[in-house]
Amino acid sequence: THARAAYAQYQLGMVFYHQMRRPERDQSETREALLEFETFIQRYTDSNLIGEVRTRIRECRDRLSDSNFMVASFYSRNKWHPGAINRFRSILDVDPGYTRRAAVYYHLADALQATGEAAEALPLFERLVEEFPDTEHLESATESIAALKSKLTLQNQDEQDR
Repeated sequence: THARAAYAQYQLGMVFYHQMRRPERDQSETREALLEFETFIQRYTDSNLIGEVRTRIRECRDRLSDSNFMVASFYSRNKWHPGAINRFRSILDVDPGYTRRAAVYYHLADALQATGEAAEALPLFERLVEEFPDTEHLESATESIAALKSKLTLQNQDEQDR
């Protein structure tokens, strides 16, 4: 109930925030910072620090998602697509506001395509093109959409012929 309680809670979050490590390292401090900032949001909704705290929360969530993204990318580069798919999906499930969602959509769809899951990959590529028209993956995603549609059309024709 102290007049400076909100500021003290903010500073507690900032202690962990300043100890956060790079995405490829242990993320314990990031999780602690996120927890303290979320506590701030629950307790001090009318504080003038609320905007700053929301910004820090986004940064913490992005750091955690970046960490998962790095692992998923490693799996993808090493052609272990089931692991990559699980990690990419986890990012979308846990952090739907992830700043680099376009890359997640692209790499998840690419991994699904590599495992023969064309029906699951196609909507992700289409979503990428629709939601992120300025993405660096636009050309590749557009080519993949055309290839997947062609493949799915041929599969449907084969099933009808049987």
